[in-house]
Amino acid sequence: MSCLRLLKTAWRDRELNLALEWALVEAVSSGRSPSTLRLWTNPPCVVIGRSGLSLAEVRLAACEELGIPILRRPTAGGAVYHDEGNLNWTVVVRKAELPKPMWPDELERKASGAILRLLGELGLDGHHEARKGVFVGERKVSGMAMYVGRWAVMVHGTLLVNSDLSALRTALRCKFEVVNLSELVGSELDPWADVAPSLTIRLAEAFGASVVKGQLAPDERSLAEELRADVRAFPRDK
Repeated sequence: MSCLRLLKTAWRDRELNLALEWALVEAVSSGRSPSTLRLWTNPPCVVIGRSGLSLAEVRLAACEELGIPILRRPTAGGAVYHDEGNLNWTVVVRKAELPKPMWPDELERKASGAILRLLGELGLDGHHEARKGVFVGERKVSGMAMYVGRWAVMVHGTLLVNSDLSALRTALRCKFEVVNLSELVGSELDPWADVAPSLTIRLAEAFGASVVKGQLAPDERSLAEELRADVRAFPRDK
């Protein structure tokens, strides 16, 4: 493929942030929107997989006590914690633009390769474990999930930069120990100033594309608003 639209789009509205993930899959699949690389952060929340099975990994009472909402994403996989110190990344690509079909394992390898190259730039030696994430030593810094539809594919994930790991451990039954990039490099990193520029380049390279800064179209936001109900782990009574 030749080009990815770069979006740096996020709001204080957690539901809308997650609903945009669902909207991008629909819009790119239909051809209404171009293939897109999105970087974004979210206020504190827990995000479970589409099926809801990963709700078992969530400490519900602790989340209620801390006022941390629980939302759903359009991909499978485990529960993750979002806050402003976690840099979320999303790649949605039309299948017709890929040089060959890509199944979840290959999407995971490409995305994890981008994360590993970023870690190398920071002087860190990371490794990828299939369906588990990217680690430095025994500690996890990034998790990801994939979706392969009829017309488009998505891979998206997290990158712990300076997240509140105490809140993360309180909200989730963690399968692995986690660590922030800031701790690993020994200095405070800003997700946007210090990490996002290189992450953009590495993800684009992984998919053989350049990036062009873009903007969210009004109909994409409208579609996200319409899809709010899909992100709610516990649908609200009318």
